[in-house]
Amino acid sequence: MNRSTHPTEAALDATSSEIYRHLVTSMPDYAIFALDTDGKVLAGNPGVEGIKEYRPEEVVGRHFSFCYLPEDVAANKPSSDLETAAREGRIESTGWRVRKDGSRFWADVIITAVRNEQGELTGFTHVMRDLTVRRATEESLRQSEERFQLLVQGVQDYAILALDTKGHIRSWNEGTERVNGYTADEILSHSFQQFYPQEAIAAGIPASQLETASRVGRFEGESWQVRKDGSRFWANVIITAQRDTEGLLIGFAMVTRDLTERREAEEQARQLVAEVAAHAEDYAEVVRRSEELARLNEVLQNQTAELEMRENEERRLVAELKQANDNLLAALDTAQAEREAAVRSAAAATEAYRELDQFAYVASHDLKAPLRGIANLAQWIQDDVGEGLSAESLTHMRLLQGRVHRMEALIDGILTYSRAGRMLNALEPVDTGVLVREVIELLAPTSAVTIQVPDDMPTLEAERVPLQQIFMNLISNALKYTQAVRPDVVIHIEWRDLGDALEFSVSDNGPGIASAYHERIWGIFQTLAARDKVEGTGIGLSVVKKIVETRGGSVAVESAPDQGATFRFTWPKTFQKGGHV
Repeated sequence: MNRSTHPTEAALDATSSEIYRHLVTSMPDYAIFALDTDGKVLAGNPGVEGIKEYRPEEVVGRHFSFCYLPEDVAANKPSSDLETAAREGRIESTGWRVRKDGSRFWADVIITAVRNEQGELTGFTHVMRDLTVRRATEESLRQSEERFQLLVQGVQDYAILALDTKGHIRSWNEGTERVNGYTADEILSHSFQQFYPQEAIAAGIPASQLETASRVGRFEGESWQVRKDGSRFWANVIITAQRDTEGLLIGFAMVTRDLTERREAEEQARQLVAEVAAHAEDYAEVVRRSEELARLNEVLQNQTAELEMRENEERRLVAELKQANDNLLAALDTAQAEREAAVRSAAAATEAYRELDQFAYVASHDLKAPLRGIANLAQWIQDDVGEGLSAESLTHMRLLQGRVHRMEALIDGILTYSRAGRMLNALEPVDTGVLVREVIELLAPTSAVTIQVPDDMPTLEAERVPLQQIFMNLISNALKYTQAVRPDVVIHIEWRDLGDALEFSVSDNGPGIASAYHERIWGIFQTLAARDKVEGTGIGLSVVKKIVETRGGSVAVESAPDQGATFRFTWPKTFQKGGHV
């Protein structure tokens, strides 16, 4: 029977089509096109109307360049993107695109080449997502933060600090170094209480000031503060509570001004008045003291005028700070709305995955039931007839049983692939040397096979089962293809530390792989040898790739014909997730 017309494989094709349709139609936030090799639209999903404002039937048959800006079309960018996708497998970019009404939007675009089993280009997929709102939100937030930082850093006569709800310093301006003597590295993340004398801290004054600001919105007062070198200065302190749009306390703004000179001038004036009163009988002394008092009064007036000017500047600064804060909170509101939309989208995706798992399980059970019946019937025939079958009939019977087993393995492989990367397990210490030896024991290679495993294989916090699946697929893959061409099989297991990840490799002395197929072998159902030469489903390497990339790693192959093959994969050290996705 021709493979393309086998009823079980046809059922699998129908299953794959149904899964693809379910995934595409469940993503309304993406505009998805199917293109032919020239870039003409073959089909589109409902997201096309939501993003591009075209009904899917309006775009079928049109060249996909209608998505691009006129200047990009003139520069031949659509054709260039298709050439890159055909050459490299895919291309991803962000940029301006145009809707049906001519308006522009900022989009993330992925174009992927589609090839058949012979590696021939059959078309492309074009996936687009509208990022205009997110881009505007990020730009507004960045501009607000830049204006806020420029405003604060430009003030030299005031120490301006941002505190968290516990009084720890989150940001600092250059005026803080001038007033308090601390650089940013010396003060950030420390408590603001270190500006106060020990007796004030013991009396609970700093905590009381934060409590007052939190309760009534603002605290203002004058007291002694301490510089980095231990010297004291008389300071005016203003602490303002910062709240989000829902009234929740998110921190404080603290502004400190050095009033030591003014206080000293006032103290000198008080002492001079007292001395004049004590020496009223000495007219000359009174005159001299009066003149000094007049001079000090002038100094005090100048200080007062300067204080008024600074207070006006402070009011202006506070107004600008409030405006900047309002802008920042507005940007945060927009970002929060987008995050909530992302959460809703993630929930919908999770439900789609649950339905997909249930569908895959039911489909697997229903497909395997008739296969088991065929296998049992074949065995009964062989048991009943026995030696009465001809050699040719026995050969056909063995082929039938072998193909039934292969179909069962293919169905199991599809189920494994659909779940690979989405089932995340709890982390545990894994000795990779022990794990690899357990895999070799399960595979039970013949005595003609040599598998070399280093004695210093690492132990790491990882998910045991997915890591075991990776080594099982790579080592069994090396065994199958090498044993098919030579009796002496040598397999090397290697590893090395890349800093933030570990790299593992499995090398063999098998037939090797031409460079033209280095990308193709990672696709599902892809095998290089004929199906009757090597037992396999073409799913193992695609499962490896999906598991590794889901954990933030990467896969690669190094090989040439008749020179063996080395498969490498990286496993991040910092992956900390567990459970299900």
